[in-house]
Amino acid sequence: MDITRVILYVVAIIAGGLLINLGAWLVLVRLVDRAGSKLKFHKFVAVRYLRGRFIGLLAIIGVSVSSCTLTTVLSVMGGFSDDLKQKILSTNAHIVVDAFGRDMSGLAAETDAADSALGQMTHWRDVVSAIRQVPGVKGAAPIVQGEVMLNARTNNNSVLLKGVEPASLNSVSGVFATIEEGDVRYLLDPALLFHRTRGRKQAAAPPDDTAENDFDAPPLLPKQKVLPAIIVGRETMRSLRLMVGDEVNIISPLGDIGPTGVIPRSRPFRVGGSFFSGMYAFDERYAYTSIKDAQQFLNKGNNISEIHIAVQDPEHTESVVAAISQATGKRLRVRPWQELNAELFAALKLEKVVMFIFLSFATLVASFCIIATLTMLVLEKGAEIAVLLTIGATPKDISKIFRFEGILIGVAGSLTGLLNGFLLCMALQHIGLPIPPEVWYIDKLPVDISAVEFLAVGVASLLITTLATVHPTRVASGITPVEGLKND
Repeated sequence: MDITRVILYVVAIIAGGLLINLGAWLVLVRLVDRAGSKLKFHKFVAVRYLRGRFIGLLAIIGVSVSSCTLTTVLSVMGGFSDDLKQKILSTNAHIVVDAFGRDMSGLAAETDAADSALGQMTHWRDVVSAIRQVPGVKGAAPIVQGEVMLNARTNNNSVLLKGVEPASLNSVSGVFATIEEGDVRYLLDPALLFHRTRGRKQAAAPPDDTAENDFDAPPLLPKQKVLPAIIVGRETMRSLRLMVGDEVNIISPLGDIGPTGVIPRSRPFRVGGSFFSGMYAFDERYAYTSIKDAQQFLNKGNNISEIHIAVQDPEHTESVVAAISQATGKRLRVRPWQELNAELFAALKLEKVVMFIFLSFATLVASFCIIATLTMLVLEKGAEIAVLLTIGATPKDISKIFRFEGILIGVAGSLTGLLNGFLLCMALQHIGLPIPPEVWYIDKLPVDISAVEFLAVGVASLLITTLATVHPTRVASGITPVEGLKND
């Protein structure tokens, strides 16, 4: 979609919003006219006072615009949060089971009498099997992981190396379904990758705008031997300028003890593919190899680091977490994705709350227009107020007139603002506002419409506009018949 079409849509939405505000006000006045004597005294007079006043319409538009802006911004922020959550759930495990940061090994030896459930399991595969039998569990996969350095010919990158069983991981995560180049079969059979790249010169590094123009790395022949395969993210491929079949070195800081201290462990791997998860942090951070190669390189023996679990209903993991804890015993830690990403989602929630508070000041600014409108109306209608007081109206009745005027402006502005915000969000959902995918990893602005947020905005707008009537009503109730007729 080109930018001209987007501008036309925006102009059409703004024009439609103004027409909605004008139409709502005209319909409201028409209904009051038809109601006539059926309305209470103060309501009838209040609408008559505002009828035909352009500044009253401006006050309604101000409240409407602020409410529309607030609901739209909150919906867009909710869309980004929901998009992030969906990507996390599709790429990461819903529940993670580990031994409080230690390797899962020697389970029977570490078990005491209180851990009767874990005492029946002598191997981590027994734990995986027990977890898969828990109701609500869709899949479970053993994971071996460790922090390593990935060394290419042109650059280095720190990654989290994960050793996996592809079949088990496919039941937990959809990361291998996003492979753009290469094949996941290379993890199980590196000979396939070897025969694909045998005799081929290693390609020169593709051009990079950030690299120096005089860069001319000589092409190297790959070593003619089978190397374990590794699958990395798109951003790692781009930053290290790799291609499928290129040889890289994986360096682990946890090596052997030598005469001068710890000697880092290094081993060559061959790039077997790249994936695109939709999240920059994952595509830059994660790298996958087979579980056996990871155990061997990270010196894990036959142990694993964690067990990743997928559940049928990711939004409600409490019962599944309790069942897994009961099935595995006290020696293992069971954490749902809400706990694993608690800081991230807490920050997003705080950001939305702060945005709601600050954007509510726009409604507060619009309420100043209500204060000005009602105050000017009080000063202008001083003589009429004096006449009403003379024929039997009380100061309380006069206060009700101007209080109802303010509430009427607030209700009309809030309702039209919520309607405009809903229509704008629906337009963004179905038409879409294009954004640079290379920056945001999405091609259009995400929107998530929440009825609770719309209700909160409406209540806040009504509360602010109602409070704005306090000063004008005090001024109106303080007018005496003599003062009103004298200033006429």
